[in-house]
Amino acid sequence: MVIGVLRTDAPDDVMIEVTDVRKRFGATQALNGVTCSFARGEFVALLGSNGAGKSTLVKILDGVYTADAGSIAVRGGRRGLGVVHQDLGLVEDMTVADNMFLGAPRRVVNPRNEARLTTQALEAVGLSSIDPYALISHLSLGERAMVAVARTLDRGAETVVIDEVTAGLHPRESRWVVERLRVAAELGATVLMVTHKLDELVGVASRYVVLSDGEVALDDLASRVSKADLIETMSRGRTKSAHSADSPPVVVGGAAVCTLEGVHVGDAGPINLTVSAGGITALTGPLGSGLHEIAYVVAGLHSPERGTMTVDANLRRACVPAHRESEGVFSDSSVEFNVAAGGWSRWRMRSGLLNVRQMRRDVDEAVETLSVVPHRLDATVSDLSGGNQQKTLLARALMRRPQLLVLCEPTRGVDVATRREIYAQIRRIADSGTAVLIASSDHEDIVALADRVGVLNADGTLTDWIAPQELSPLITELA
Repeated sequence: MVIGVLRTDAPDDVMIEVTDVRKRFGATQALNGVTCSFARGEFVALLGSNGAGKSTLVKILDGVYTADAGSIAVRGGRRGLGVVHQDLGLVEDMTVADNMFLGAPRRVVNPRNEARLTTQALEAVGLSSIDPYALISHLSLGERAMVAVARTLDRGAETVVIDEVTAGLHPRESRWVVERLRVAAELGATVLMVTHKLDELVGVASRYVVLSDGEVALDDLASRVSKADLIETMSRGRTKSAHSADSPPVVVGGAAVCTLEGVHVGDAGPINLTVSAGGITALTGPLGSGLHEIAYVVAGLHSPERGTMTVDANLRRACVPAHRESEGVFSDSSVEFNVAAGGWSRWRMRSGLLNVRQMRRDVDEAVETLSVVPHRLDATVSDLSGGNQQKTLLARALMRRPQLLVLCEPTRGVDVATRREIYAQIRRIADSGTAVLIASSDHEDIVALADRVGVLNADGTLTDWIAPQELSPLITELA
């Protein structure tokens, strides 16, 4: 299926028509007759649980996948639609203006003219303070995201799909990006935003479209839909764990398994930290504060630059990294390989060979326990939704049978229902006696799970150790 041009008799305000789009991957029906349309100037939140079909629809819109059936028509054809992915596609060592024209045909390079056109493009998304001669690396993450959006619109796209761009941003910067996108919609662009952070879109998006099991489960004006309605629709049909993540955490005073004293790493420090068996310790703070670097020290992936770390030499440690795409999954390999990679030693026999039958039983059990969808060990990880890739990483970490589990941004890019599943699993792991350290810029993770939390300032210094319920006002103050 090739994305076509919107018919001439379509209403003037319609920008995209998606009609009965279907897509199957093996036994999995990813999209099952999706029909919807998007109008000029709308700011639409495209939502759904992991595996609901959002990623598949976005990849079809972007030309990565071809639909098995149905049609998509865009005003202006393929050129009228642009997709901004989480990696943004920007070159950090180049200026904003150079990035704006990267890949565009240029007969003669005219820096002054390109700077003027860049300024106009940025103003079209509500940005007037960015210097077109500034290096991308000197911009905040939110500013970089909006440069990518401005470039997409400047190249002729009247409709732009924002695919999880705010997933790794601090809440303050996420709100800033969403506000700029709202301005772009007010100026006439059609914005479709895929996100799992409901709070950043409630009260801002003009319309919600929710996918469930490859079908449109809800399509309505935001003024007629409550946040509770969205959560209920996205969670429909999913089985809640018997151990609810909503239940208050029990503080377990176990033995210390890892202690940091005056540790410095990167820009963070000095850090004093104790992680105890059976408890969930958390670190939070703005991106750039060094919270992930500290977590990697605890996981044994980085060494302290100064200070001391005390840990048993035989302690089994496992880590779910902050960036699953670049640090975590083997995207072109199967679910089985990705999960098994965490525990080859447990299946090695005296002969040196692997007990493949036992390995597959253990991997299958882990995939079932974490509700990875689809439940197929031969599925390629790149074909899974972001949330199911995240659960695959957690399953791999658990294959090590860790005594210390380090989790960086454990619910990044994960929907509401999957958060519940991951939260319940983490609490179960801690209750079994494992020491857990969470490093997350998402305060929902901290409030839902932590027994205690250390808050980092932007300069990498530790503010204090507090109870999770004290976190929200402190984060607001630091933001």
